[in-house]
Amino acid sequence: MHLINLRTFIIVSRTGGFHSAAERLNVTQAAISARIKALEDHLGQRLLERGRSGATLTGAGHQLLPHAESIVRKWSHATNMLGVPTSRTVELRIGAQFSIWAQFILDWAAWIAGALPEIELELSFDFNTDMLKAVQDGKLDIAITPATTSEQGVHIISLAGEKMVLVAQRPVRLKDENMPVYVRLDWGPQINGQIARVEPRLPESKLSIGNGMLGLRYILAHDACGYVPLRAAAQLLQQKQLYRVKRAPGFKTTGHIVYSEDNSNHLFVERAIEGFLGT
Repeated sequence: MHLINLRTFIIVSRTGGFHSAAERLNVTQAAISARIKALEDHLGQRLLERGRSGATLTGAGHQLLPHAESIVRKWSHATNMLGVPTSRTVELRIGAQFSIWAQFILDWAAWIAGALPEIELELSFDFNTDMLKAVQDGKLDIAITPATTSEQGVHIISLAGEKMVLVAQRPVRLKDENMPVYVRLDWGPQINGQIARVEPRLPESKLSIGNGMLGLRYILAHDACGYVPLRAAAQLLQQKQLYRVKRAPGFKTTGHIVYSEDNSNHLFVERAIEGFLGT
């Protein structure tokens, strides 16, 4: 059984189709089909169901996927340790909550593209994903998360955090009689808890928006105010499309870069982290 077939199977499962996998691996769809067929023939199991909407994992495919990822990671780790030359593209998967860390991640991605061209990035933004667990389970190479752990083998690098500020569409002071409507935005349990301590001083909220960045757009279009990350609002504040509410308290979130030392690409992970934080 060839590792290239396992890698191809992993890519097809991630992209959801043979065409997408072919584009990503820069080969023909026929080559993708041949590799998957060879793997299925070797195992005597059908791993993927082909359909008009793409390829989906069968029961056997679901069972194989974590083992395939583990085999590929361990082999890559072994070749890295032995210094075996390789021309392969290194894939790094970085995950974070989009609303808070979007600009940070995008700046990082731009830096990696320029400084580490051998790395192919996959960015994951999912509000409901436990990013720390995703790193521990090998589903992500790097995560930015408020969570931390003392578990051995997991590296934690603390970030300065994002400052949360109360912004409005027009200039206003906290407790003014004509305060804009307060919109409660969902930034996750940690930040929501900090905002809750301030809310008794804010106008009563009759609107909650589950997506923070959508909430920012709402504030821009209506006479409203809400707490947003300063980094996300910085340009709008500079252009005077938004205003910080005077006398309103601000506070910082906590954030950590998390990665596992068992990652087969840990050398590239560390280069990406150290290089960007050092710029």
